[in-house]
Amino acid sequence: MGIPITKNRMVDGGDKWIIGGDIAREGATPDDASAVDCLLPVHYQITPAAKSATAVHAAIAMDDVPVVVTTGITNPDVPRVVTVKGNASGITGNVVITGTNAAGDVITDTIALNGATEVAGAKAFDTVTQIDLPVETHAGTDTVSIGRADVFGLPHIVYNALMLLVKIFDGSTDAGSLAVDADELEKNLYTPAGTPNGSKVLDLIYLK
Repeated sequence: MGIPITKNRMVDGGDKWIIGGDIAREGATPDDASAVDCLLPVHYQITPAAKSATAVHAAIAMDDVPVVVTTGITNPDVPRVVTVKGNASGITGNVVITGTNAAGDVITDTIALNGATEVAGAKAFDTVTQIDLPVETHAGTDTVSIGRADVFGLPHIVYNALMLLVKIFDGSTDAGSLAVDADELEKNLYTPAGTPNGSKVLDLIYLK
């Protein structure tokens, strides 16, 4: 009997395996769905900048008609939730943020203004391409700024928060929390307990 020839090989450097054949569990038939039903660990590492209420766009003047902004926008440093903030008490209306998620898909998030309180959205943006503002509440004086929150989007959908195995911030175990969504990538969000400042590293290891 000759020596079996494998289709699998390790690339130069020894840090990656190339699977040339089928992946199958022992005892599974080739057409058995369980043959490829497996979970893989992912290490996601970012060094996010500090949160800021004006990081995406400085104060934008509102008007007596809706305002659409497509210039002067700074994309988030990493996929993360954006915020809206008015400059005066009583400002209301919905701000619609358009952009892309970590996979490059177009997404929108509608965030309700709450006076001069900074309000976070519910989706992580990798890029922001358009900002739609409602009509002003106070004639001639209202502005809205667009910022970034300390809530970060994962590059994969995670089906259960218990699949987050390790969470480290600035070299120590972090007590942050993971929110998951099985349908929308941009709603898989990690909120660290620590405070990002542009130099502290966040490491997450999870199954996907």
